[in-house]
Amino acid sequence: MGSPTESVKESSTDKLIKPIQSLRLRRQAQSFTYERLHRSRQLQKLLGACLTRWAITLALCASIYLILWQYSSKTAMVTSKKKEFNTLIVGLSILLSLNLASSLKHMVATLRWWVLNLQEWKPREVDLILQSENISRMVRLMYVSRRYSLRAYVIIWVSINVAAQIGLATIGLVYNVNGADKIVPTRPGVVSVPDLSTIQTLKLVGNNGTTSKSQIENALRYTANSYGMVGLAAGVISGPSNIVNPPQPGSIFNPDSYPITCVNTACYSWFYESTPANVSYYLMAASNRSVSTLATCQSWQVTKGGSGNMDSITVADSKNTTYKVPTKNGPLQTTFVVDPLHDRHVGWSIVYALEASNVDPWYYKCNVSIGPVVNAVIPEHQLGETLKLMAPAAIALQGYGSSPLGTNTSDRIQFQSYPAETFVGSPCNGNTTAMGYTTSAFAAGVILATAQSNSNLNATGQMPLKGITLDINNWVYVHLVLCLIMGLQLVFAAISIILSNTVMVRDHSHFGEATLLRSVMCDLSYRAVMCNERELASLFPETTTLRYVPDTNGVYYLRVTQ
Repeated sequence: MGSPTESVKESSTDKLIKPIQSLRLRRQAQSFTYERLHRSRQLQKLLGACLTRWAITLALCASIYLILWQYSSKTAMVTSKKKEFNTLIVGLSILLSLNLASSLKHMVATLRWWVLNLQEWKPREVDLILQSENISRMVRLMYVSRRYSLRAYVIIWVSINVAAQIGLATIGLVYNVNGADKIVPTRPGVVSVPDLSTIQTLKLVGNNGTTSKSQIENALRYTANSYGMVGLAAGVISGPSNIVNPPQPGSIFNPDSYPITCVNTACYSWFYESTPANVSYYLMAASNRSVSTLATCQSWQVTKGGSGNMDSITVADSKNTTYKVPTKNGPLQTTFVVDPLHDRHVGWSIVYALEASNVDPWYYKCNVSIGPVVNAVIPEHQLGETLKLMAPAAIALQGYGSSPLGTNTSDRIQFQSYPAETFVGSPCNGNTTAMGYTTSAFAAGVILATAQSNSNLNATGQMPLKGITLDINNWVYVHLVLCLIMGLQLVFAAISIILSNTVMVRDHSHFGEATLLRSVMCDLSYRAVMCNERELASLFPETTTLRYVPDTNGVYYLRVTQ
């Protein structure tokens, strides 16, 4: 046994500890939010929880929108970007789905106390209402309860959950990831470019084994003229004044587009680069290189011999100059003439044209020139001297049946006649701009057809790559889906807060719920410990109902009515 002194010390210590413990218990009791309803404090808590989840939804929706906007704004992306985009959009969609599910779960968890407060419920109904955070438990209320109001409540919440998932699924319907078919990404590397050092004649002129200078010259002239017609057949478009719309670098070659654009008497054509032969795929994409042709013309009305049936003509200039005509092809045609010895030079040529007519004949003198290749950085990008020599005068070159008017039989005058029904032979009626447009476009056509027909060689450039594009079907649908997700979540959160704040909302503590249910279970036998939920509900009398109500002190509890 202890001494009396020790007993006195213990009793005095107990006297000090008991008041402290009582004070602590009173403070803890006052801190229990479920002791009584504090609407303002509870409202702040509900607002904080709901707005936090809504802010996360807002951030995720904004992130999805930014991802869609950023990737769709790119004209083309490399194929590896598809995995990157899918990873981001799927990850954000999953996070948004989880956050929406969490938000809806929180709403129904707070609303269950409001539902329990509405009326008297059977014990089985109360059990399932308390478990309504679980969607499968909520669905059970459809066939457990006979109350249409409760069934309607279940249908509404199940529909909201389904609609939320459908809304998320529709995000994947507003966009498509497609292979790039108009423009592709490029990167520095080895590309295949046309050999523009000369005009290759083998595709149009047979090789009989001879290599005389005159035959080579005639082959070049014939091929140049033929290529001019081929280039014009590919398509020439006349653009607005001083406006040229070149293809964007990386644009895939489209044979249905117009490869030559003319503004007044200046015509432009662009060069393309393709993948080399050792690459497993083939792509031809536009480069940033271009070349222009320009024609400056003068015109005079023909006063004599303009019908095209005479050996010479007289024009209405200051000297009434007379010119010899290389051929008599009659009216309704235009004959282009060039003197290779005197009027043809590297990069420019003087071309004459007789627009024969019985009514309004005209004679033209045009200076057709070729500009330097824009953005050329290596020798393979430049035009060869042979091409620059032939292209400006190609509209008048023939390579056979040369006119005997020239004194030098190896460089006889070249001419070509075109019917008035053709693009080249259509009457210009003295309009120098129209004639300049015709001769300039023909020279551009020679360069275009040469680039498409000559063999290729490997050089450094921007190699086309397989690409993808993100196509948004309609941005209105994107705005609608994301705004509905954010807006409806905010609306449902506000409704749940307003309704739930009319009663005391308990937290998710299992101990708290056990304390609440203790008064309900106290009258059941010991067998309740081992019963499942269906058997447990059957232990209550048939007439037993439960309702979540406040007592006289404002403390909410489950009232049992027999």
